[in-house]
Amino acid sequence: MKYMNLVFLFIAAIVLSALLQWVGMVLPWLFGAMMATVLFYRLVTKAFHYPKWLGNVGLVIIGAEIGSAFTLQTLSDMADDYINIILISLFIIILSLILARFFMKMTGCTMETAVLSSIPGALSQMIVMAEEEKRADLLLVTMTQMSRIVLVVIFVPLIASLTKGQGTSELNETAAPLLSVVTWDMLWIIAAVPVIILILMKLKFPVPFMMGPMLAILGWNMATDYTFSVDTEFMYAAQLFFGIRIGVQLSALITQLNSRMIAAMFIQNVLVIAGTMGIVLMFLLVTDHNFTDLFLSAAPGGIGQIIIVAVEMGANTAMISSYHIFRIFFILLIIAPLINYLLRRNRRRRQHADDGA
Repeated sequence: MKYMNLVFLFIAAIVLSALLQWVGMVLPWLFGAMMATVLFYRLVTKAFHYPKWLGNVGLVIIGAEIGSAFTLQTLSDMADDYINIILISLFIIILSLILARFFMKMTGCTMETAVLSSIPGALSQMIVMAEEEKRADLLLVTMTQMSRIVLVVIFVPLIASLTKGQGTSELNETAAPLLSVVTWDMLWIIAAVPVIILILMKLKFPVPFMMGPMLAILGWNMATDYTFSVDTEFMYAAQLFFGIRIGVQLSALITQLNSRMIAAMFIQNVLVIAGTMGIVLMFLLVTDHNFTDLFLSAAPGGIGQIIIVAVEMGANTAMISSYHIFRIFFILLIIAPLINYLLRRNRRRRQHADDGA
């Protein structure tokens, strides 16, 4: 019966996600799956089992999409503006970590929760790390990261619209969907993904199921320059699989959310957006970029949502993509492993202290 309930849950998630997409909701298949799961769990039944491997399938697809965005053209765009890209990414990360201290005081949460809640533009990665870290509050991390996406979608277009029309309207060509260009040579990617995942798991690298396909496709793009994008249907499925997984975990925790936490999440995310605007105004004094392009390049949101806003604003999507892709890789390859190392070291230190006591 629990597997039949799981089928009903999938149907409910698909219907709600499609409805949210129809009304124009941001990330409808992710939010729809999460909302459907919470409602199903609280109002219908708790008697269903969601296999962890389904959530991992979602992570593999998301990782493939991130990897496919990293092309030789993107690398060239980064090389032309690498100093600004590196400095702005560093400043945004530093700003987030500073605000993590205030978030910790406002909510009384652990350092692990505050840090994972504060890192911008890395929703899936931070949620997965929160799952793995026992001292992290998964509910608070997830809700803070999710609410930031919503606030970015609301506030960033409003702020950017103040200078609408100053963008360069320099659009990248969209890569062809994978299923329309697939060749036998691409079997190398399929063979490489599980090998890289196993190596990353052995190295205890964070989010291996996302990093594996990302690195495999990145390598393919660099070696062949035969690029592609992940089909939209696959991305919907990824959001659905991952959204249900998070929804299951949130279902038992949602009642713990209180007004203090909600206020803290709102204040922290508004401060991140305001701080980002301050960083951009500072860089405008030393660069030739216009406000719209630079603000959208630095904005603390997911690359998908920001690029949609950039197109609507007539902004330079090539530049904005390169900034966000660099930040994604900077977070995944440097910040996430560093956070993971520091959290593990803290865990060992507490364990030694407990053993000594």
